[in-house]
Amino acid sequence: MKKSALLTEDFREPIGTGKGAQSTSTLHPDTGHVSADTEIFTPELVDNYPNDKNRMKYRFFCSRAGQFKCKLTDLVFEMEGKGEVLYRIVSWDSCVSDGLQKDSAGPLYSIECLKGSIRHLHLPHCETRTDVVKLTVAHATGGNVEIIQPLKVTDTHVIIHIHGLSLFGILKALLFQEYPIRAQVLLFRKKMTRKLSRSKLNIHLLPGNVPVKEVQKQRECNEYIETTSKCQLSPGKLYRLCCKTTDRDYKPQPEEETFDLDYGPNYHPTFEVLFNTELDEITLSLLDENGQQVWTPREVSLLTDTEAVSANTVKAGADFVDKHRETLIQRVPSVTEIADVLKGKKMISDEMYYKIKSKEIGQEQMRELYRCLTSTAVKAEFYKILQEKHQYILEDL
Repeated sequence: MKKSALLTEDFREPIGTGKGAQSTSTLHPDTGHVSADTEIFTPELVDNYPNDKNRMKYRFFCSRAGQFKCKLTDLVFEMEGKGEVLYRIVSWDSCVSDGLQKDSAGPLYSIECLKGSIRHLHLPHCETRTDVVKLTVAHATGGNVEIIQPLKVTDTHVIIHIHGLSLFGILKALLFQEYPIRAQVLLFRKKMTRKLSRSKLNIHLLPGNVPVKEVQKQRECNEYIETTSKCQLSPGKLYRLCCKTTDRDYKPQPEEETFDLDYGPNYHPTFEVLFNTELDEITLSLLDENGQQVWTPREVSLLTDTEAVSANTVKAGADFVDKHRETLIQRVPSVTEIADVLKGKKMISDEMYYKIKSKEIGQEQMRELYRCLTSTAVKAEFYKILQEKHQYILEDL
């Protein structure tokens, strides 16, 4: 059964008409967009309910009056003085909005000011056509929903005067035509632990004002892959993901999907791709229903920072072995000892091992060993053995 709610509206009419018009108020004409002296802060994360990912809160302490912008959510608080603010994102289900004839246009924030007071609140939006799309703010408290007209709408934020705290979220009027919004493509990789050596790449298409941190906490078992994520997408339109490497194309599931305004709390992936864990890099792009690129092709590294460092180390070792081939053939002693280590790690076959041992002269053994170094991994292992057993040779080179 649907709940009923008392709907009220704060009729502070916007000033100005036509493209580029911005809402303002005669009561508070001094507010505006985020100023140059706005201080960026990183909030403290408060997680008192580790088993409930939807109850993580952000805490902000300020020591003075001023404008403060949250680095994780893009919320801006105009504080009247010293204060403490506790805020989190909640489901729009908790805000009774039946009969409003509006769509949500941003996350719904629960905001508490434990100390001090907030003068103005700047809520981030992702609309590209604020001249056409009318934005308001829902303020829900005690089962009632008040519609607040903005003091001002900038290119990035909807600014309102605060006269009570609880739930705040941006709404937009229903239109017959959907306009593109600023969106983002977020990538998460999950290594599959069964016998098949495979991984899964989850691709999320989300509005640009959804904080990445909120998605990360829902996908905490997955690894977030940072990339250039910005694009413009139209709600209700179909999009298709292209995923390939230099030698093959990968088929995403599903092949195409509708872009929806997903403001949580679960943030389900839009696409997923299965691939081998050995894959280090992949090229991704996004096409609209007309085949036009809306997120241009980019090479995405699938390595973690640790794996990337390891991969660079492996490549550096292999390059060294290639570069100094002739010198190493002449100077490395105890070639059989090196072959023993490689055979023990199953990096060379029995046949290769015995070919090396069959040579009587050390230089001939090294030449045969080099014939066995057929991959970057084996060359890197050879370099590692040299580091452990013959460091003096490497230092000379």
